[in-house]
Amino acid sequence: MKRYDLCEIADNLWFPRTFRNLMTDILEFIVVKYRVYEPVIPLIKEVMQHMKTTQIVDLCSGGSGPWPQILEQLQEGQGPVSVTLTDKYPNHQAFNKIKQRFGHKIRCIPESVDAMNVPADLKGMRTIFSAFHHFVPDEARKILQNTANSRSAIGIFEFTEKRLDKIPLALLLPLFVYIVAPFIKPRTFKNIFWVNIIPIIPLVFTYDAIISHIRTYSPEDLKALVKGVNAQGYEWKIGQIPSSLRSVKITYLMGFPKECVPH
Repeated sequence: MKRYDLCEIADNLWFPRTFRNLMTDILEFIVVKYRVYEPVIPLIKEVMQHMKTTQIVDLCSGGSGPWPQILEQLQEGQGPVSVTLTDKYPNHQAFNKIKQRFGHKIRCIPESVDAMNVPADLKGMRTIFSAFHHFVPDEARKILQNTANSRSAIGIFEFTEKRLDKIPLALLLPLFVYIVAPFIKPRTFKNIFWVNIIPIIPLVFTYDAIISHIRTYSPEDLKALVKGVNAQGYEWKIGQIPSSLRSVKITYLMGFPKECVPH
């Protein structure tokens, strides 16, 4: 697999948590406002029904990902669904905000959770939105292997693509960040300062978005990844579907045991 393992700035331990949280809030605003991941709801429903589960364990949740937009739709015809949000660097402020909105339907883990070694007590279908590209191939396989070892299901979704024609569009992101930043709550002077006065956030967000496109696994890459996973009796579905945004496709990887044990 040909992949450039470049590092996004926000992935570094030295990157301030305040900046990282604001960037995940911006990303969450984009995927919710523009309903980016709405088309994957039938894919998730199908696997949940196969697994006979009503529980989701969301890994690498960032600012809570698409759940404010897709949770209620996911429940239609499915019955009550509960979602547990986790992250290696939990955005506690964002977690608390979505918890207040959805109550018992959303559970947030305040401690760091490693997607490569998910605690055994976190039961349900696992999901990863917009974050799988952060992991190098060995780490990505460990995520899939850990899922297979636990006999869980997983759904991985990315709206970035490893295509050069996507990079020019990413160069428009600083302007976009300026526009959407006033809508990110809570509105604080600190956020305004680092976006509008000293524009660290727009510049870092743009750089990381370009690197994300370069690092994103293509469907062919994902097929190569699953070949290295010891997952007897597992089924892997890999492909792309149109998103709710024009010209944007969602790459997905679904993995689940053919004969399931309810989670």
